[in-house]
Amino acid sequence: MPEVRYVSEHSLRGTRGPRLLTYLLQRGADEFTISVLALADTPAPFADAFEDELARFEKPMSIRRVLTSPAPDDLVRLVRLWSFNPDSIERLLSFFDEGLFHSPAGPDGWLEDLAVYRAGELVLGLVTHEREGVLRLTAEEFGDVAALDVPFEHSAESISY
Repeated sequence: MPEVRYVSEHSLRGTRGPRLLTYLLQRGADEFTISVLALADTPAPFADAFEDELARFEKPMSIRRVLTSPAPDDLVRLVRLWSFNPDSIERLLSFFDEGLFHSPAGPDGWLEDLAVYRAGELVLGLVTHEREGVLRLTAEEFGDVAALDVPFEHSAESISY
C-alpha cells in the first residue's frame, strides 16, 4: 500500500526533479499527464511546440486521479496521457528550464500540474500554482528517494491527498 508524502518547489529544484523522474521510471512509472494551456484565440508557440515534441508519445485518453479540478468532486476524470519513458522524459524536461514547477503563464502557452502514473495509479502529482506536490510510494521507495537527495514532508500547506 502506498504511503503519501509531499514535495515542494524546493524539493525538485536543479537536478532533483530529473533524478526523481528517472527513479520513478526505474520503478515502473509508465505514463504521465500535464495540462497544456494557452489563452483563447491567441497563437501559442510554446504550447504548440510541446504538442509537436510529445505527439509520438501520446496515448489514448483514460480516467485517472488528478490533484486539481474546477469541481471538487471531479478528481477522477478523463485526462490526456503520454508514455513515460527515457525519450519522453527528456523532451518533457526540455520545457522546464527552471524546475518542474516553473512554466510561467503567458501568451505563448504554458504547462501545469504534471502527474506521473504507474499502472494507472498516481505516484507523483504536482500542483503548479501551489508549488506543492504529492508522492505516493512504498516505505522502501521513500528511503530510495531520500538517498537521491529529494526532500519530502509528511504534510503540505495547500494540498492534500
